[in-house]
Amino acid sequence: MNRRTFLTTLIGTPALVALVVACGDDSKTGNDSQSGGGYEVATDAKAVVFRIGYEGGFTTPGSQFIHMPTVLIAGDGRTFAPGVTTLQFPGALLPAINEGNITAAGIQKVIKLADLAGLLGDIPDYSLPEGVMIADAPDTVVTITTNGVTYEHRANALGIDSPDGGNSTPARDNLQEFVQLLANLPAAVGVENVGGDKPLVAESYRFQAMTVDPAQWTEPSPTVVAWPAKTGVVLADSAACASVAAAKVDALFAEATQLTFFEENDLVYQLSVIATLPGEPAC
Repeated sequence: MNRRTFLTTLIGTPALVALVVACGDDSKTGNDSQSGGGYEVATDAKAVVFRIGYEGGFTTPGSQFIHMPTVLIAGDGRTFAPGVTTLQFPGALLPAINEGNITAAGIQKVIKLADLAGLLGDIPDYSLPEGVMIADAPDTVVTITTNGVTYEHRANALGIDSPDGGNSTPARDNLQEFVQLLANLPAAVGVENVGGDKPLVAESYRFQAMTVDPAQWTEPSPTVVAWPAKTGVVLADSAACASVAAAKVDALFAEATQLTFFEENDLVYQLSVIATLPGEPAC
């Protein structure tokens, strides 16, 4: 059985995931080094052990700035994933993010699955056949850090290959099967190893500020509020990236929608905001 067939079998039989991964797994929960099973991982709260996300594609710069990982595991065992988002417009300004936790044993199982999929070695060529590039499609990015090495697997337009498989390759198929498997973390590592999902309580936010003309929005029209000087952040200096402590803006952002704009020195700004997650670059 090759790796591709093995992962396909796992996807088709979720109950088999915990059984196969548990074989030979001697990890111990509560082990500060999280090295059981032979996979050393960081324990720092700001470190990223595992991440699946999407980058680029045909979208606005603000949307790209607040892109969220579909799965993120931090060194201290916290997990992050998108929360429930409604289709109403305007929606909340802040993207919904859930925070949970995963045991040390669960982290070991995630890394072991990556190992079994052949993702802890040389990075394969994930290019589309014959140099094809789907410019408006995002890149799927899988990042795994273990034993002091970070492995980044990046594939453009993964999962939207042509129906006849003409735009696929064995490497792309293998990565797609792995991404599908880890999309359901409880099924992949066992429900006993994950839990505690609840809305994230942010410590800080990252954002971009873009000047806008509120008159360009009519139905519905935007709400313009004053940007508090007490934040210590100047919107005019925040076009690329700015950080602000959650305690200074929690109430303001919680009440804001996608059509809440902020005024500073006679200019009006639209903000793209997201809670600061482990691994995000400092502004």
